[in-house]
Amino acid sequence: MKLYGGLASPYVARVVLFARLKGLALTAVMPEGGLKSPEYLGLNPMGKMPLLEVDGVGIPESTVICEYLEDLYPGVGGLSGSPLERARTRTLARIFDIYVAPNTSLLFRNLDPGKRDAAAAAGALQSLATGFGYLEHFVGAPYAAGAKPSLADCTLLPSFAIMKKTVFPAFGAPDPTLGDGKLGRWWSTATADSTLGSFLREYDASVDGFLKMLRGG
Repeated sequence: MKLYGGLASPYVARVVLFARLKGLALTAVMPEGGLKSPEYLGLNPMGKMPLLEVDGVGIPESTVICEYLEDLYPGVGGLSGSPLERARTRTLARIFDIYVAPNTSLLFRNLDPGKRDAAAAAGALQSLATGFGYLEHFVGAPYAAGAKPSLADCTLLPSFAIMKKTVFPAFGAPDPTLGDGKLGRWWSTATADSTLGSFLREYDASVDGFLKMLRGG
């Protein structure tokens, strides 16, 4: 198996962290020639990351890749627990991908105040707050979906980490992982966890490097 992508992407990070929860050493690498090279497009015509290559076949989309790893190694971290916890795990990942991610992507494209579509950004911020409310309702304890780290934590942890460095400060948006709400308590638990906390430090360094590159530093 070979995972393509840059770790600074929260979607690539989701897969890498999920693999670690399952005891797998899966390192993300950028494809030779880039995401739009003929070779990479032959595996994934969408030209996006992450992509897991297995025996010459490309598996796209972070959650699909995680489900594939779960099928290979069922019940070993990531999606373990009761059926209810597994349902909550999938619910949180789904909520994030539908109600949060599109808005954070739009806001990320509008980080530069001089090139910002103010109306679009305002709408995204409002929708983002709604999505955070959905997450706040469904998030569990002590980890996102229950007693152990899961795909839900792999989804939320890198995504909130990059928002803390970009969207929240750029737009003055409230950070729901601060304070004593359910998401705040989850963040405290997740960042204190040995596996999740160690990964977060690695991820933060990748994001810092990516943002420095964007600034031309």
